[in-house]
Formats: sequence, C-alpha cells, structure tokens
Amino acid sequence: MDKQQILIVDDEPLVISELAGFLRDEPYAIFTAENGIEGLEILRKEEIGLAVVEIHVEDMDGMTILKRVKAEKIQTAILIMSDLGNMELGAEVIKAGGVSVFDKPIKKDVFLAEVKKYMPPQDIWKSWLESFLEANYSNPKLRFKDVMRHFRFSESYGHKLFKKHLGMPYRMCLRNVRLTKAEKALQNTSYTLSEVAYLCGFASLSTFSKVFKETYGVSPSTYRKK
Repeated sequence: MDKQQILIVDDEPLVISELAGFLRDEPYAIFTAENGIEGLEILRKEEIGLAVVEIHVEDMDGMTILKRVKAEKIQTAILIMSDLGNMELGAEVIKAGGVSVFDKPIKKDVFLAEVKKYMPPQDIWKSWLESFLEANYSNPKLRFKDVMRHFRFSESYGHKLFKKHLGMPYRMCLRNVRLTKAEKALQNTSYTLSEVAYLCGFASLSTFSKVFKETYGVSPSTYRKK
C-alpha cells in the first residue's frame, strides 16, 4: 500500500526540518513548501491526506490556503500552526474548513498525536464510520453535526471523510443503513410497518414508504408479501 502523504508549509526552514524530523520514523511520505503558493500547488497535484500550515506563511497565508482548498474541493485535512494562542483563531479555522489549530513552539508528542488523529491507517476510517452508523441509525434525530461532534471534526472535514472512505455523502450512507435494516425486518419479523419505520430511524411511515419504494421499486407492504 502506498504511504499516506503529509505536507508541511512554513517559511521557516528550521520549523520544516523539525516537523519532518518528528515524522521520520512514521509511515508517511512527506512534502514540504516554504510559501503558500507552492503549498497550494502541491495540494492541487498530489493526494495529500494532511497539510500542516503556518498561519502567516509567506505569499499566501494559512487562512487563504484553507479557503482555496474548500472552494476547490481538495480532499485534504488542514492543520493550522500559530504562535497567537487565541480561541478566536481556532473558531475561525474550524469555520473555514480546517480541522484544528495548535500553538508554536510545537512539542513532538502533541504534534504526533494530532497527525495520527487525522491520518489513521486508511482502512480504519471506513470501519469507524460504518460502526457509528450501525450503532446510531435507529435515532430519527441523528444529524450530521452530531456525528462530527462525536469524532470532534468540523463538518467540512466530515463531508470529505464520508466521500473518501464510504464513497458517498453522509445522508446517503445513513439512508442505506436504515433501508438495509428495514429490509431485514420486513423479511424476518412480524413488526408492523410503522414499527419497522420507527425501529429503523425513519421519522414517519410515509417517509419510510416513499424512500423504500424509490429504492426497491415496490412499497414495503408489497415487498413483505413476496
């Protein structure tokens, strides 16, 4: 399997050298850039899983890079480095689509923990997301923001996770899980249609019937009679 790729963007060569050194024994391919324009070009050309970007990097600052990444729908998680140390910046970064902010000077253990949080082994994300949906599909009020709150990610990054690891948006993934559970309930239980709808997380019987027929071509009651 190819190594996952990390990009470090900072106009201080010593910082780049230090962070790259922290990652020396980790299973990642490392790209570096000493200005924002170069960093953005790498993000456009390479499949970078995580970019670590200095907020005040030369030529194109970290927030501008964040906004370009979001606008161009580049599937990369962005960690912002800053020596400002204020909560307002953190909120601004999350709102712009970044995943986190950490303060300089950077400690190795903190840095590696952040990297591994957003760059786990590639097959783990699929398992984590599927397991969460399996455990929570029956909640009709389950919202995307609830899922992201559980994983402590921004909604922007969460959309990227679902598309990258499950191949479709969150709403479609949840719908498919619910429909699969409903199909099994129709085949193997004597629950009423309303009970099936409720147990599988649909807000109402009418919603369940509509979605089921759109997917299977017949109503739940007709499907059960087969």
